[in-house]
Amino acid sequence: MAFFRSEIYKHLGNETQQKYWLAVSALCDIRNAVMDQASLWSLAGLLSQDGDLERSNRYVEYSWNCTQRFNTHLRSWLVSPILGVISDTYKTNLRTANTRLLWLTAIVSLLSVILLGSFVYVWCKKKQLSRARNDLRLINEQLSELNRQLSNNNTQLAKLNVKLSETNKVKDEYIGKFLSTCSEYIDKIDNYRIRVNRKLRANQLSDLMKMTSSEQLKQDEIKELFNNFDAVFLNLFPNFVADFNTLLLPEHRIQPDSKTQLTTDLRIFALIRLGIEESSRIAEFLRYSPNSIYNYRARIKNKALCPREEFEQRVKEIGM
Repeated sequence: MAFFRSEIYKHLGNETQQKYWLAVSALCDIRNAVMDQASLWSLAGLLSQDGDLERSNRYVEYSWNCTQRFNTHLRSWLVSPILGVISDTYKTNLRTANTRLLWLTAIVSLLSVILLGSFVYVWCKKKQLSRARNDLRLINEQLSELNRQLSNNNTQLAKLNVKLSETNKVKDEYIGKFLSTCSEYIDKIDNYRIRVNRKLRANQLSDLMKMTSSEQLKQDEIKELFNNFDAVFLNLFPNFVADFNTLLLPEHRIQPDSKTQLTTDLRIFALIRLGIEESSRIAEFLRYSPNSIYNYRARIKNKALCPREEFEQRVKEIGM
């Protein structure tokens, strides 16, 4: 009944309903074990026309097998053309699909090789970049070290320039004072010569003996020498006393009687500040024994806030 309905819809040109009733008829044939599968191979033909080759091939092969078991020559004769067309078309499409699949496989393989090559290339470039970064890091570290050394050298050079400038200033100050003192001393010697000459002319030998035997002249000259030294030094380093006291314990800080004069302790370290470090040279200038100068230095260093071995270096840095 379903098969005849499909025929009616075939004549009416309603292919959708035709397929539907052919499918209903084929299901009935299969459920009832009917070997004459006219509905199924007719449906296979329609599906083949629609391009559904896979289902049409399955349906027509099933119908052909049933026809072979049913052993009807008429049905075999009717199914054979459809089976041949569908089978050939299906095989052609299958070969086309296989060929396409083969090409796709080749393309995918080629792309895989290219991708692998790209990965290896990128990996090598990454290793090169990593090595380049390491080299750059080492170069930067070396540059940083060189910059640090250059900065240290510049700092040392600046300190040397300061010391040189200070040395030139000290030299100019003391040369000027030295020339002035020499001129004054020449005048004093000349005045002393005149006085001696007068005493000799007046035959005042006892007065002359008393004048030349006195130590007062020597003491006056030494006192004037120290006064000149103190004046010049404090002119060069006006804050020396205050800065020096910051290096000592509060209870041992030195306060001179006059702001224009230094004590013996301060004169010793003033000479050290000027670069005269040997106790023998300091003793010669201050009219002391080297042992006394050594004791003065040791006593002051024992009163220092900083370690003893650093004290004199700190003194040399005063005013810098």
